Amino acid sequence: MEDSIDFDIDNDGIDNWEDVLDCDGDGNEERLIDLDGDGIVDVDAARDHDNDCINDADDPDDDNDNILDVDEIDGEFGTYRYDHDNDGFWDSYDTDDDNDGLSDWFEQNDGWDSTGQFDHDNDGIPDYTDDDDDGDGIPDVDENDFDTI
Repeated sequence: MEDSIDFDIDNDGIDNWEDVLDCDGDGNEERLIDLDGDGIVDVDAARDHDNDCINDADDPDDDNDNILDVDEIDGEFGTYRYDHDNDGFWDSYDTDDDNDGLSDWFEQNDGWDSTGQFDHDNDGIPDYTDDDDDGDGIPDVDENDFDTI
C-alpha cells in the first residue's frame, strides 16, 4: 500500500496521526499533561501549536515561524492576531483555524490550506489574498496591530 493512503505507515497498530502526538515514543501523547496530578488534562499547559514537542508556555516561538512570540504579541507582526474562524482563539493558538473538524496539523501535512478558502466579507476574494478580510475599509495590516480579534 502506498504511504500516502496508509493510515499506519510503520504497521505498529497506531494510526499515523497518533504517532505524531507521541514525540518521545513512550506510548503517551505529550499533549496530554496533568501537571497538578488531579487526573484532569491541563489543556492550556499541554497546547503545542507547532507540534515541536515543546509546550507553548515554554516555547519562545509557538508557531515555529522564526519570529519570537514576544515580537508577535507586541504587534510588530500583525498576522499573529488573526482569528480565521472567529471562535475567539487567535490562529496561532487555535488547533483548527477554519473550524472544519480537521486539525491544522493534519491539513497542512496533507498539503491542504487550513485558512485559504475563507472569504469573511463575501466579496469573492479569499482572505489569504484580500487586504481587508472583513470589508470594513480598514486594511488588515492596520487592524492586526491592535489587541482585537
